[in-house]
Amino acid sequence: MEENTNGELTFKMIWLKVKKSAVRMLVYGIITLIVVGGILGICDIFVSQSQYETRITYYYSGAELGNDPWGGKEDVVSDIKSASNVSSALESLQYSDEEKDALVNLVVRNLNIIATVANEVLDEAGGVVSADYNYRIVLSQDPAIDKLLKSRNDYNNIVSAVTTNYIDNFKKKFSFGTSLTQLAIVDNYNAFQKFNAIKSYMNAFSEESNTWAQKAPGFISTTQNMSFKSLNARIQAIDLKLDNYLNFILFNGINVHGETKYIDLKLKEASDQIAIYEEEIKSLNEVLSLLMQNNGVSLPSTGTIVVTPPDTKAVTEAISLAITNKTLAETEKNVWENYKNYFNTQDFLSKTEEERKTLSDAAAALEKEVIQEYNTIMDGYKKMIEEYNTGYNVSSLVRMTAVPTQATNSPITTRIAIVVELVALLLAVIVAIIVTSKKGAMVLKRKALEEQAQVVLIENQKENAPNAIEQKESDKDEKEDVAEKSEEADDDSKQ
Repeated sequence: MEENTNGELTFKMIWLKVKKSAVRMLVYGIITLIVVGGILGICDIFVSQSQYETRITYYYSGAELGNDPWGGKEDVVSDIKSASNVSSALESLQYSDEEKDALVNLVVRNLNIIATVANEVLDEAGGVVSADYNYRIVLSQDPAIDKLLKSRNDYNNIVSAVTTNYIDNFKKKFSFGTSLTQLAIVDNYNAFQKFNAIKSYMNAFSEESNTWAQKAPGFISTTQNMSFKSLNARIQAIDLKLDNYLNFILFNGINVHGETKYIDLKLKEASDQIAIYEEEIKSLNEVLSLLMQNNGVSLPSTGTIVVTPPDTKAVTEAISLAITNKTLAETEKNVWENYKNYFNTQDFLSKTEEERKTLSDAAAALEKEVIQEYNTIMDGYKKMIEEYNTGYNVSSLVRMTAVPTQATNSPITTRIAIVVELVALLLAVIVAIIVTSKKGAMVLKRKALEEQAQVVLIENQKENAPNAIEQKESDKDEKEDVAEKSEEADDDSKQ
C-alpha cells in the first residue's frame, strides 16, 4: 500500500517504523518480561494461599444420588464439616482442650468439601454404567490458624485426621451391631415366665435380623454359609419349638413351680387393668361432653355472634388410647383364661411322682433344646455381624483415595500472568517505536542543521572570494617591489 500524500499513517509507514525499531523492541521486550515476571512472582508470594487436601471415594450403589448405603440421604458436607468430627480429629492429634476450642471453628470455617466424578463409563444410550464418586476435602491456610500451629505440616495432619475420623464414623454408622445376649435357664421361674422371657428374646432377635436382611439382602456369610434372611428363617423354626414347649405345659397341666397360682395372678392383673381403663374411658367421655356443651361465645365489633368450638383433640386422643389399652388387657385376660381351662382339664398333682417327674423332665428337655438352639444361632449371628463389619461390605464403602497434599491457590493465575505479560510487552513495543521515532527525528534534525551550516559556510566563502583575489594581487605587487628594491640595493653596493 502506498503512502498517503495527505500525511496519514499507512501500513507501509507502520512497517518501516517497526523495522527500524526491531532491535530496540527486542531489548525492551526482554527487559519488560523479566521485570514484570519478577513483580508478579513477588506479588504471588504475598497474596497466594496454601491449601491442604485429601480425597475420599464412595464404592456403593446409590452414592451417585447422594444416598447412604441403607437408602437414606447422606449429607457428606455437613458430616465432614461438623464441629464434632473436627473436634474428634483434633483430639486424636493430642491437642489440648484449650487448643481444640480455639481451632475447631477456624478449621470448620476454612474447610471446603467439593464433589467430583471421575472415570465415568457410559453405555450406548449415554447412561452412566460406573464411575468414581469423590469428594475433595480442602483445608485452606489461615493466618489465625497459623498462630495456633507449630508448623505448616500440622495442616496436613489436621486434614488427614478430619478425613480419617469421618471415614471411621461412617463405617461405624453403617456397620451392624447387636445388644442381644445368650439365654440361660432360670430354675426359679415357672413355665409361663420362662416362655415369656424366651419369647421376648426371640421376637427381638427376629426383628433385628430381619432389619439387617433388608439392609444387606445380598450378604452371605462365608463362615456361617447363610444370609440374614435365612438366619431369620432359622429363628422362626426355633420359635415353633418354643410354642411346642408351651403347648406341652398346657396339655399336661404341669404345675411344678406354682403355674396355677401364676395363672390366677395374671387373670386378676388383666381384670384390674380392664376396670381401670373402663373408668378412665368413662371419665374422659364426661370431660368431652362438658367441653362440647361449653362453646366459647364472643361478640365482635361487627355485632355477629361467633361460636368458637373447643379444642377436644387431646381428650379424644386420650380416649382412643384408653380404648386400645383396654382391648389389649381383654386379650391378655382371654389368653390366661384359655390357659386355665387347659389346666383344669388336667390334674397334674394327682399323678404319681414318677409320672410327674417324667413330664417335668420332658418339659425341661424341650426348654433346654430351645435355649441351646437359640444360643447356637446367636453365636453364629454375632460372627456374621463381625464378618460383615470387617469384610468388604463396610471397609470398602468409602476410602481415602488421596493422601494429604499441599497446593497453592493464588489469585494470580497463569492466565492472568500471561495477560499481564502480553500487555506489558505491547506497551514496551509501543515505547520502543516511539523512542526510535524520536531519536530518528533528532538525527534528521541534526543532519539538517549540519547541512544548513555547510551551506552558510559555502555562501560566506563565495562572498569573500573577490577580496581574497585582490589581496593576493596586492601581496604579489608588494613582493615584486620589495624584490626590485633589493636588487637596486645590491647594485649600489657593488658600485
